[in-house]
Amino acid sequence: MQSGDYGRWVPVMRTTSMKSLLVIAALAGFAPIPFALHPAHAQAALSSNDIANSLKGLETTPNIDVVVLRQQALARAKSVAQSSALNRPPIAEQLFKLPQFTVEIQFNLDSAVIRHESYRTLGRIADALYHPVLLDYRFLVVGHTDSTGKREYNLNLSQKRAEAIREVLITTFKIAPQRVMAVGLGEEQLQDPAHPAAAVNRRVQIVTIGKQK
Repeated sequence: MQSGDYGRWVPVMRTTSMKSLLVIAALAGFAPIPFALHPAHAQAALSSNDIANSLKGLETTPNIDVVVLRQQALARAKSVAQSSALNRPPIAEQLFKLPQFTVEIQFNLDSAVIRHESYRTLGRIADALYHPVLLDYRFLVVGHTDSTGKREYNLNLSQKRAEAIREVLITTFKIAPQRVMAVGLGEEQLQDPAHPAAAVNRRVQIVTIGKQK
């Protein structure tokens, strides 16, 4: 993760954020609120500036094939030989080396329906993707689950959830479709393999994967 000063961009970011908040308010059924955070929650809140800093800095375009990733994840989910979480090597090791950040998006139970409280977070993600430094880049939404339930079910659920996030970024926040792809890895790439059912494994990664063609 790299840090930087986006002082010149702040006015633009605030304009975009206000639009995002108005959309969020309409979707959630709330009255519009100003772009301000209560001091008690300011440090914990995810900011567009933090996201932009995390996603910038890609030097070499990686060779990532989303279709192949899906096939590899499905093949392993069906494999009995790799049933132990501790024995599963990473499916896409190159993802760890790319600019990215991890976020928790709330969904309805056993569903790909995004809960209203996560629209604010998605709005901030969209604001970051509009940053001039990131406008020429493409991104991959990677969905993960914990090990609760069957592996194939978790894989399908994570795919649907990743696609739901992509859909909101495109339809609600008007990110160009060619800039965002989605893949679900289910429980096949746990963040904490020693505790496969831990909540930390239920996460979403946003990864910078290259420039637009």
